Amino acid sequence: MRRERTRALILMVALAVLATVGPRAEAATKLVSAYAAISGVFGGLWMAQEVGAFARQGLDSSLVYISSSTQIAQAMLSGEVPIALMGGEAVVNAVLGGADMVFVAGAINRPLFFMVVTPDIQRPSDLKGKALGVSRYGASSDFATRLALRHWGLEPVKDVAILQLGGIPEILAAMKAGGVKGGALSPPTSVRARREGYRELVNTADLGFFPHDAIVTTRAFLRDNEETVRAFIKGYAEGVHRYKTDKALAIDVLKKYTKVTDPELLEQTHALTAAVLEDPPLHLDVRGIQAVLDFLTVPKAKTVKPEDFMDLRVLRELEQSGFFKTIR
Repeated sequence: MRRERTRALILMVALAVLATVGPRAEAATKLVSAYAAISGVFGGLWMAQEVGAFARQGLDSSLVYISSSTQIAQAMLSGEVPIALMGGEAVVNAVLGGADMVFVAGAINRPLFFMVVTPDIQRPSDLKGKALGVSRYGASSDFATRLALRHWGLEPVKDVAILQLGGIPEILAAMKAGGVKGGALSPPTSVRARREGYRELVNTADLGFFPHDAIVTTRAFLRDNEETVRAFIKGYAEGVHRYKTDKALAIDVLKKYTKVTDPELLEQTHALTAAVLEDPPLHLDVRGIQAVLDFLTVPKAKTVKPEDFMDLRVLRELEQSGFFKTIR
């Protein structure tokens, strides 16, 4: 049922684009791309869309929200979404299972989540026997949660239950309803939770590397549509630069996509996310992919290298051409 809703949403976006484009846009390459959460970590992508950065690269771009990287992986493998900004664990798991997916550029190389708990949890050991929420199993919030638990000497599932709740705002809603004792929240939800009296135990970005978000496609799409992938990377790079340097506009963009209107929440969300977004040339840190492989228990994870999951040829060509210097 959820897959059908996702497919219907993508179809509606595509039909809306077809209904509204003018003669000039008809020559552009139509591209639907996905993002995995209502979180400021996607601010660079949203900015690129809003300021016409994709259009300047010849793309008739539309964005679709799919509520976890694991679901984006399913949509990509079914051919519904050819390129996305998504978390790394879902990609690694899919490739280890024989799927065609590949990292082509980086976005955030550390897990920008805050482990936030209800006020009665005074210390990490108080979580034993309790439950934490994640968006989906295998999503970035799931990785961050397991990373934090192991950092505290707690075994995921055995010591602390992990429940999938559908999205980041839904984790906070479950905390308020008493369904879970906490979870891995990203801005602006993490900022809102702290202001409402919930306790932050750790910023998981301080615990190590992880491809929180990266530009991902399939090797088949990259092979057959290299210019489209190049155009997307160029547009996204411009969006990231504008998001980091034009605070006022960035806050307006955050307001539109997150539906948050509180100025303080928006300011803090921008500050937190702008600080960790990779500047062009969008470096992808192999230590993040290796961290995912180290976490996995399947035997194949011990026999592969991070480079097996990457094709950075287009990114390197853009860097060598001097393109990224033109948007600084």
